[in-house]
Amino acid sequence: MSTTSTRDKAPSVQQRGKAATQRLQALIGGDDLKLLNAAMAEAAAEEAARNLTFRATIRRLYEDMREQPVTTRSRQPVDYASVKLTPLPGSEGARFDPFAPLDPYALLKIYGPEQLPIALRGYSLTALREATALVRQQHPGTKPNDSRKADSLIEYIVQWLTKRQ
Repeated sequence: MSTTSTRDKAPSVQQRGKAATQRLQALIGGDDLKLLNAAMAEAAAEEAARNLTFRATIRRLYEDMREQPVTTRSRQPVDYASVKLTPLPGSEGARFDPFAPLDPYALLKIYGPEQLPIALRGYSLTALREATALVRQQHPGTKPNDSRKADSLIEYIVQWLTKRQ
């Protein structure tokens, strides 16, 4: 009986590139990987122009990587429109204007801390940024990890709105 472990799998193109960059970084030093990659590409282009053996090595590695199957982690997208949010008991009379600017505090009162992330998913990045601004007013000196990503904004809003509970 033969079992295949993850160690038996060939490294992905990304893993190979990362390992090669780390080996080169150990050889020459430097802490800026973008600069190192750019310098490496320039040096390789110059060397390949004058060294046929080096050029053939690059071509062989390229073809080898090209034949590797591309593996990507696929995540099943969640259809948040089909997720049923249940208002908390006692919030039945609460009015919520879907056309008004997003008020995460009102969503928290209506849906509670467990459903807050799901409730926020239905909003645009612009609306989430506006809601983040409200939270930052209440919690000066705080900010989301990455204001360009909806997940980061939602994580920030939920973290600070549910901190006291």
